[in-house]
This record gives sequence, structure tokens and C-alpha cells, in this order.
Amino acid sequence: MATSRKKRVTSKDQPTCERCTKVLVGHDTVQCTFEDETQQLCTQCFNAEIAKRSGMDDFDNSQLEPISIKGADGLIHEFHFQTRLLGGILSLEAFEMKDGSPTGYQFQLIAEPEEERFAQLARMVQRIRGTLAIQFLEDSRLGLQIKDKEVQGRIEMDSSEDAELLGERVPMLVIDGKDVSWEEFGRMLMSFEGWQFKLQMVDPSDDPLN
Repeated sequence: MATSRKKRVTSKDQPTCERCTKVLVGHDTVQCTFEDETQQLCTQCFNAEIAKRSGMDDFDNSQLEPISIKGADGLIHEFHFQTRLLGGILSLEAFEMKDGSPTGYQFQLIAEPEEERFAQLARMVQRIRGTLAIQFLEDSRLGLQIKDKEVQGRIEMDSSEDAELLGERVPMLVIDGKDVSWEEFGRMLMSFEGWQFKLQMVDPSDDPLN
């Protein structure tokens, strides 16, 4: 059914979901088009619409509660979950949060929509525990260094003021759940001056440890 393009807003002019009126935040906002009508929905309302259109009457659209896992760094990491139904596949995402936005460790798992939700969660938790059990960086008198001639992480965009001043897209790496600037990572690499290296890109939904 078509809905109005007009967005409901709160007294603070915050955009809200056009179905449930929940206040929208960046990572929980899906802009989609149905019958030539563009809408902004929260993830759960988007999932409900896709499930309805796909004939998935028994789709589990419940929200998973956050869990806390201790890492090799000795810290407790709290992970939040988000499920996105994308037609014939389901994306389960886990991430840490800071100031209301995903940050630090982030994971994605692709599953069948019919798979039992807690079976998906069990696989995700196994991946998180395996990743948190390994530290690729270590502190030294020279600052952070690559620990064992191998490093894994995630590529983001550096949105700091220094990067913006350069007027171009600059990478920001997330290693061991920490932001590492391109400049800082280059400094770490200089500990291996003269060595060879191998760079491999891995899809966000794949487990780089396997």
C-alpha cells in the first residue's frame, strides 16, 4: 500500500519511520521505494514489508538483545545486533556502539531467512569470540606495532578534520576494534622496511580467520 511522502518529525525535527513513527538514526534507516513511493523506514518496518511482499508469514522479525563478550585485550565488548531481510537472504550484523553509532568491531553474517534466529546468533557469537581472541597489534616503546607479522582489520573512510583538509578520501583502518589512521599504519609498516607483503581483500560477510 502506498504511503505519503511526508515525513513525520518530532518536536526537535528528527526524522521518524513512516510506518511506526520511531525516531530514525543513521544505521537504523532504510530508504526504499515501493510503487514509486520513496519512504524512510526503520529496519524492522522494512523487514516486515519485505517479508509481507515475499510471502514469509512466519518470518522472525524480533530484535536481538545486546550481548557482552570479553576480548584478549581484557576489555568487555558489548555488541548490538541488526537484521536486514534482503529478499531471499538475511543479513545479520553485530557491532559495538559509541555515541549512538556503530564503531569498533563490526561483523556481518549471511543466512537463509528461514534459519532459526538463535542458530544464526550462535554462529555470529562463535565468529565474534574467535576474532576477539586474537590481537594483531601490541603496545611498545614506539607506540602500537604489528605483533606477529600479520594484521587484519576493516577499511573505513577517515572523516577527521585533518583528512578533510587534504580534500580527498583517506582510509581509516579499524584493527583490534581500534581506529588506526593511514599515517599511523604506515609508521607501523616501517618496522618491516625491506620486507615483502601480501594484501588480500575479504568480503564483510566472510570470516577472514578461516
